[in-house]
Amino acid sequence: MPILVHQQVNIIAAIISLLFWMYAYSVLDRKSNINKIYLISLSLNLILIALKVTFNFIVEIDSIALIFPRVIGGLIFALSPLLAYLFLQFVCNYFSTPFKIVRSAKAIFAVLICLNAIAAIFSLKSQMFSESIRTTQYTVPFLISLIFLVYSAFVIYKCKKMLINFEFVYIVTISIITSTLVLIQFFANETRFIWCSSTFTVILMFIVIQQRELYRDSLTGARNRLVLKKCLDAHVRKPVSDFSVVMIDLDYFKNINDSYGHSEGDYALKVFVRLLQKVYSEDGIVIRMGGDEFLVLIYGVSTLEVNELIKKMSKMVDKFNNKGVKPYRIKYSCASGTYNNSDISIDQFIHEIDMKMYKNKNGKKGSKMWSVENL
Repeated sequence: MPILVHQQVNIIAAIISLLFWMYAYSVLDRKSNINKIYLISLSLNLILIALKVTFNFIVEIDSIALIFPRVIGGLIFALSPLLAYLFLQFVCNYFSTPFKIVRSAKAIFAVLICLNAIAAIFSLKSQMFSESIRTTQYTVPFLISLIFLVYSAFVIYKCKKMLINFEFVYIVTISIITSTLVLIQFFANETRFIWCSSTFTVILMFIVIQQRELYRDSLTGARNRLVLKKCLDAHVRKPVSDFSVVMIDLDYFKNINDSYGHSEGDYALKVFVRLLQKVYSEDGIVIRMGGDEFLVLIYGVSTLEVNELIKKMSKMVDKFNNKGVKPYRIKYSCASGTYNNSDISIDQFIHEIDMKMYKNKNGKKGSKMWSVENL
């Protein structure tokens, strides 16, 4: 009876995984790295459940001496840690500027995966099929998976400034739930439902992707105005510290659209946002207000440091322009200020920074230096 229940639960988990894979494949942008990683995770989870169901079915009806169930058990052994590694990659690619794993860590992870594969091959010779012995044999993939999950938690902590509070809480919760389920099943010497719990994790990952899309501009990848509202509302409810705002507006953007087409205008916007994210993502949140206007929200950084970031932004844009990869130059106007809970409201403060930025922009009118051809 326990095996029958186990099989039924695994089959239900497989059906759920398949349905999620079909839906995700049809609605997600498969050019996005995080979406690719998610689809691969779903596929691997589905394969592992199918292998587990097949394994249990064969062991129940046939001799344990047959090589086929041993091979399936070895495959499960070898593939198991890859699911945790994909979760790590998912976390790294969640941020506006993806977290880059250092070479030494990459080398260690590669060695761990190879060692697990070697251990899986050796396990074929002595593989027994009682659940307790299988759990003991799976110590290696369990521990390797735990290492990947712990490193995922480190990445989240390292990049928490790039997350809004509710995002941070949610993604940390998923990591804790996943790690806890793995540890409970391992120390309880019970692995029957491990792939069912992994199905629960990939469902939560899909919710994270949907949430990520809800608060991002679909064209540029910058945050949208919903994020600004949430951040400002949170500050009104519970002021944590002073924050700074940098208002930025592209100059001559209409000329780019008119002269080179809207697709080139879209490219300019995406390039500009990537530059903004490289400069500000570690300290602030890049928000597309609409059209060619952007706002950067920065917490816990002094006015002097904000000015240094603005200078860095200028150098980054100049560097791109000097490459001459496009027949136009990206130019912009900006203004900044720090809000310290003064007598004016936050909305009024942002409005004043916006007016200051447009004053700077209007001072450039009449200049024709938007195109390389006009230089």
